[in-house]
Amino acid sequence: MKGRLACSLFLLVACLVLAGCWDYIEIESLAFVFGLGVDQVEPDFVVVLEMVKTSGGGQQPQVEPKVLATKGQSVSSAGSALSNPAGQRAFWSHAYVFLMSEQVARQGIVPAMEYLARSRHIRSTVWVFITKDCTVEEVFKSRPPVANSVSEHLNAIVLMQQAIAGFIPLQVWQLGHEFAAEGISAVLPTVKLVHESGDLVPIVEGTAVFKGDRMVGWLDGQESDLLCLLKGVAQRAFYVIETKVGEHGYFPITYELVGNQVQMKPVIRGGRAAISLTLTMQFGVEEVGRAPIVFRDEEMVKSVEAQLATAFTRRIREFLGKIQGEYNADILGFGQLLKRKHPQVWRSLREDWDLYYRHLEVELDVQCKVVLTGVSAEPVRVRD
Repeated sequence: MKGRLACSLFLLVACLVLAGCWDYIEIESLAFVFGLGVDQVEPDFVVVLEMVKTSGGGQQPQVEPKVLATKGQSVSSAGSALSNPAGQRAFWSHAYVFLMSEQVARQGIVPAMEYLARSRHIRSTVWVFITKDCTVEEVFKSRPPVANSVSEHLNAIVLMQQAIAGFIPLQVWQLGHEFAAEGISAVLPTVKLVHESGDLVPIVEGTAVFKGDRMVGWLDGQESDLLCLLKGVAQRAFYVIETKVGEHGYFPITYELVGNQVQMKPVIRGGRAAISLTLTMQFGVEEVGRAPIVFRDEEMVKSVEAQLATAFTRRIREFLGKIQGEYNADILGFGQLLKRKHPQVWRSLREDWDLYYRHLEVELDVQCKVVLTGVSAEPVRVRD
């Protein structure tokens, strides 16, 4: 009995004495990587990091971003080498964003992003962007007006995507799935710099279009809005449309998109495949300016809805002409849809899909409804 008691006491004391962490890193020795990017792949990789060092204590520590760049034979070797000039060990797990320059995107982004897809140190939820008319280093050295760092600024914009529209955010794991999938081409949001109160501020607007892993062109903000519509992405967007108001002529009226539904299905007629695309949109009226329009008038409302449908049909036709005729990139996933619904037809077209897609017929039906007019269905009236 005494032997058991002594053994138990010894084990208890040993647990107390030996308790502790045998492998730890002091937080003061770490530089947190909030953003990383690649400006060049050949002949050497040019890797850019936005590192953040915190100082002070309490609820509001001081955050100071630093931008470092270097060359290396790979993304991982260059990134690791930046710990030397930083004087601290790079900690990757808090990274928000990954940026690639247009030069890298034109050459093919797999060599630049493969490390992110493979690394155990970086989360697969990092947001991916392509820079437009600027380098990754220039973006990281810009000055966001509110956020402490560019990476936090871009992450905040992504989280507001439904409110500001104009792009489709994509994470590393999602991009890998799109590259591996048949019958669909990938897209990535673009970052550019704009002048604001004397400073260069990064914004997210527009889309980079890919075939395989190579970028083939751009979509501007309005075209990216249409891409979101046709992909069924929930968003809040505003459109200023020249609208005819009876015999009074045309007036610029601002409409807010409050809902959209998309139905796409492949149809086979006469041995040929086509796509039936139905887009239903609901709008609220935000501003009418001086337009003498009364939304209590059912005929006027029907006229407005018809004009909206005509305007968006024209815009979507131009958009389809660009992605099919100019870029020949199936970013809406028509091929993927055909593969899922008619696998036998897809197998017969798969090898020549690039040629077939360019001339693929799209049967388009756009329906628009005005469902909100604000607190008043009539314009502001001014006494003569």
